[in-house]
Amino acid sequence: MAVRIAAGITVLALIGGSIFFIKMSQSSGPEKTATHQQQPGDTGSKLSFDLEDTVPKIDFDSIPDVIAEIDGKPLPKDEYVKELKFFQEMVKKSNQPIGQDYTDQIKSQILTKLVDGRMFLAQADKVGIKVDPADVKSSLEKMKTGFGDEAKFKDFMDSRGFTDESLFQEMEKGMRIRALLDQEVAKKIEIAEADARQFYDSNSEKFEAKERVHAAHILVMSNDSTDNEEDKKAKAEGILAKLKAGADFAETAKNESDDKGSGANGGDLGFFAQKDMVPEFGEKAFSMKPGELSGLVKTQFGYHIIKVFGKKPAGKIPFAEVRDNIMQRLKMTKSNTAVMDYIDKLYIDMSVKVIDKDNKMGPITLKKNASAGAGHPPM
Repeated sequence: MAVRIAAGITVLALIGGSIFFIKMSQSSGPEKTATHQQQPGDTGSKLSFDLEDTVPKIDFDSIPDVIAEIDGKPLPKDEYVKELKFFQEMVKKSNQPIGQDYTDQIKSQILTKLVDGRMFLAQADKVGIKVDPADVKSSLEKMKTGFGDEAKFKDFMDSRGFTDESLFQEMEKGMRIRALLDQEVAKKIEIAEADARQFYDSNSEKFEAKERVHAAHILVMSNDSTDNEEDKKAKAEGILAKLKAGADFAETAKNESDDKGSGANGGDLGFFAQKDMVPEFGEKAFSMKPGELSGLVKTQFGYHIIKVFGKKPAGKIPFAEVRDNIMQRLKMTKSNTAVMDYIDKLYIDMSVKVIDKDNKMGPITLKKNASAGAGHPPM
């Protein structure tokens, strides 16, 4: 799939050793972009506002010193307050005012993740889960690489108040939690091929496909409003000339495509239906023959060069093609349920208590109840 570049508010927090994102994003590849969906508190009509109006209102003084009890041990409010202030700062930077309902949802999610993270680590201690420091270091290096350059990584560290040591500790916590859930839940779940076949046969309408094309692309991103539009077009024409002269498409995509997501895979977009892509891209790809190379195709994202590898007619997708995907989805569904059950068991075994919306301490709501709309939202 093509890479997607995030726009708007991004909240990134390390909570209980896990990194999570809240994003409103748009695509930089040929896939269709989703229309804006109204967020809680977004009236869609307020075009100007004071910057301070964007900061979610949170009464920090009313938060008690202890926000939860896990296995008889108190969880102080320090980390909770830190994450709430970071949330406020990210919303302020986004210049997008949000409503109180949305703020309350985020507060509840942050609180739940803090409690669950502390509980998981306590359980990891009980069952002896440890991780190799070398593996933590390797994960950190991959994380740094994901930022693209040292300056962006430093900005992240500064914004979160991390030192090299504290970030290492957070990564280690996250890896211990993943190892715990893998050992106690995921490894115990098995999906038989017969289960996948039954799902396939019982949901035949889900596997009816329109005509599909397997193609790759190279993208030179551009914006018609910028002064260097001609330079962008010239760059794309230069790439096209090299391909026509015999340059390897996959290698060229890896080195020169601005769509880094697909570029890492040689520009490969896999099979897709025409409706999955923006009109100009889809129409051109479906008009080409396998093995054919397009000229420049202009879309809202820039200039594309498309290569088609093959086509599949409309009809039911064979079971062999979707078998692995079905099994993965069935395992994911079963795993999600198993994790909820595991968390509920830990809540009960560790007598977990947490503050409610009125900051009063009481038994935490079980996940099976929360998923029905009560108490804290599920993870």
